[in-house]
Parts: sequence; C-alpha cells; structure tokens
Amino acid sequence: MFLPVHFLSAQTRTLRIVNYNIQCDTTGIATVGIITPTCGLIEPYDGPGGTYDTNCTGSVINGGVLEGIGEEIVNGDPAQPIDVLALEETTSNPTTVQPIVNALNSFYSVYNYLYPVPAGYAMSPYQAIQSGGNTGGNGPNALVYNTNTLQLIASVGIATPTGGVGGNPPGNGMYRQSVRYEFAPAGVKPGMNNEFYVYVSHYKASSGAIDDADRLGEAQIIRNDESTNVPANAGVLYVGDYNPDDNSIEAGYQTICSNAAPDGIQQGQGVDPLNIQWNATTSASTNINWSSSTTNTEILFMLSEESYELRYRDDLQVMTSNVYYNVGLGLHYIPGTYHSFGNNATLSWGSSVNTSGNTALNDLDLAKANATGLNAAVLLQDLTGASDHLPIVADYTIPLPRPAITRVSVAGNNLSLNVTNGIANAVYTVLAAPGLTSSWTPVATNVPTTGNFTLTLTNAITGSTPQQFYLLQTR
Repeated sequence: MFLPVHFLSAQTRTLRIVNYNIQCDTTGIATVGIITPTCGLIEPYDGPGGTYDTNCTGSVINGGVLEGIGEEIVNGDPAQPIDVLALEETTSNPTTVQPIVNALNSFYSVYNYLYPVPAGYAMSPYQAIQSGGNTGGNGPNALVYNTNTLQLIASVGIATPTGGVGGNPPGNGMYRQSVRYEFAPAGVKPGMNNEFYVYVSHYKASSGAIDDADRLGEAQIIRNDESTNVPANAGVLYVGDYNPDDNSIEAGYQTICSNAAPDGIQQGQGVDPLNIQWNATTSASTNINWSSSTTNTEILFMLSEESYELRYRDDLQVMTSNVYYNVGLGLHYIPGTYHSFGNNATLSWGSSVNTSGNTALNDLDLAKANATGLNAAVLLQDLTGASDHLPIVADYTIPLPRPAITRVSVAGNNLSLNVTNGIANAVYTVLAAPGLTSSWTPVATNVPTTGNFTLTLTNAITGSTPQQFYLLQTR
C-alpha cells in the first residue's frame, strides 16, 4: 500500500553552544601539580565554594555542570546535550580536554534513553598555545563538539602569542592563542549556506592602560583575521573570556562590535545580545558598568564572574548581525536563549550562585533531572567547585537539506520509506496530518548513514491507517 508523504517545510537542527572558563590550569585545585578537570564539572562536587580545594563524590556517570546544561529548558527551547563547548583555562588537550570528552560520552551512554540521539563527543585535535608555553599558567583555549550534530572542518590558531603589546620587545597583545573553528552540520556536504565559524579567546586580565592595549591588540587580530579568512556573509561567533575591565567602553570589546574590521573591511560586525543599543560608530552602548555593586536586574542578569562571588561580566557570546537578526540562510540565534548558566538575576551582587533563593535552574527538564539526579540544588553546588566563571549558553539553528521520499510501504503496523539525501543521525518524527481522527503514534528513530537508505518505522500505526502523514527530520 502506498501513502502520500509530506516533509514539513522547516528543516533545521538546533545547536546548544557554550563557552566556559573552567580554571583547570591552576595547581592545587584537585591535586598538586598539573591537574585534571575539577570536581563539579563532569562529576558531583562536595566541598567549600571559593577555595578550589574541591572534593568529589560519585563518578562521571553521576554528571556535573556540563551534563546539567543539557537538561535545561532555555526560555522554552527544549533540553538537549551541548553541541559546542568552547573552553578557556585548560591545561592541555590530554590532561583536561580528553577526560571531558570521555566523561560526556560515558554519561550519555548510560542515559541515552533520555535523548533521541545519544551524544558522541570529540575534541579539536589542534592544541592551542600560549605565551611562555603551555606549562606556564594562563591555560590555553580548546574545544569539544558533538559529532552526531556537527562536523569540524578546520581548527586554525590565530597569530602566535608573544605577550603584551607593551613588552620588551613588544608583543602582539595575545597571551593565549585565539582559535578559529569552522563547522557544518554532521552528515551533509558543507557549503556557504550551512557553515559557521567560532573564534575562542581568553583576553588579557587585570586593569590599566597596558592591559587595555593587550585586549585591544587581540581583538584587532581577530577582526582582521575574520575579514581576511572568512566569507563576507558567514555566520560567526566571537566567544570567550573578554575580561573587559573598562566595562562596555572597553576598546577591545568595541572593536569586536565595530561595523568594520581595523583593516577597514566592513564585514564581521559583532552584536552582543545583551547590549544591542547601537550608536553612530559602533554596535554596542558604551555606558554600561558591569563591575559595580548594583540592584539593577538587567545588569545582574549579565554577570558571569565568579560562581562563588558574582561580581563582573567577563564572558560573552558575541555574534555577527546576520546570526542575531536571522538574515539569510545559515546559523541563526534563537531569541531569548542567551544566558549565564546558574544566574538569572535573583542573586544579589557579590553573592555565590549556591545561595538560597537562586531560582536560575528551576527550568530543568524534570524527567531528565529525576533520572540523573542533577537537580537545581546539586548543579548550583557543582558550579562552585567547577567554575572560575559561569558558563555562557545560547541556542541556535542551522539549516538542513530536505530529503526526498521515493516509496512508502506498509506491512502490518510498520512503515518503510526509501529516503534520498538523508542525514546521518537525524531524528525522524512521524506526525499525523491535521484533521485525521485515526490513532497515530509519533515515532523517532536514529539513522546512522548519510545519503540514500530505507527508513523503517516499527509499530508506527495503531488503529486505522491514516491516509497521509508528515515526516519531520530534526537534529
């Protein structure tokens, strides 16, 4: 028997993108010397906040902050595992990043019944460098991604860190190498309409004219690299720890948000979702103070440093205007999803996130939280052990090609579809056509191949057979 099949017109994959300063470059956090990821990050934390003298309970199967991020319903956007995890202050890929990859894969292998597509994480093979070598502190940048949803096309180190611009001899303003990552959805051919780029940075900390100049120097390098090496209309994210000591007037921050790169090329302008009040020369207001005691909830909502004493806004996801305003095809920001994980402005300035009355994580998916035990109270405690700063989380969509159906057959209550141009590890959900009275059970299934294949939906039909249905391909 043959039935009409319709694909829903909107075919997109939702991505959860996170940048996170984890302070895994500091001795004495969990063990003396070079250390592995801190307690609370990928396993439960049980110890005093703010001292980094952490104690672990349980194992990676019990999860920590990274797994908890995947259980949050973000402004109505459903919970899902992290797709891109940009890290600052690692020790090295083998010491810090690979254990994170292993832990995420172990966690989701146990709890894969909670998610349509079990996570399969990997790290960028590129090892970022820093001024003075990777054993000298500061902590290089790194990246983890979900191979079921994304393919990593390239990882490119931007400039060679040579220290501050005011040094002797003078450097280029970069202490920790910024890295440009190029992505496309997993299982599809990369192209102009589906690729996007992520710059991961950790700007120079501290205050004063020299540190300001260092941050400006790095921002100039990043914007000039984008104008030279990235297509003009590409979707770009500039993420990381900005350390804006001079708040929104900071020259480095304003350079990222400028309508032109320092080389004069007008592309790659960044938009800060929490500061989009444009003025005549840049795209960001210059009169916001993120580092002073305040009761203004709009400013408190922005703060990310630190988990044990919330005082500053250091961590950002700035995106090009086409991403923010959903212009054309490609990566698009989902409005209202940008936030600091663990902070929703119910905290007073200077208090710890692990404080009574913090309602920031009351939006967890209860089914997932009940299954894993990662409730709000647990995660707020984990944050005090795992974090130098709070993670910055936002959701985005990326377009997927729509596959074609060449044949539909029914055998009993099973459906078989011949699919052309399908996507590996997509989730296929069958929806009954509007107005039908017959009983229909939505079905999701995993397809491990790309291209042409036969998709069988087992036990898809209950009651009488509907005359038509819709097939929705997601993730």
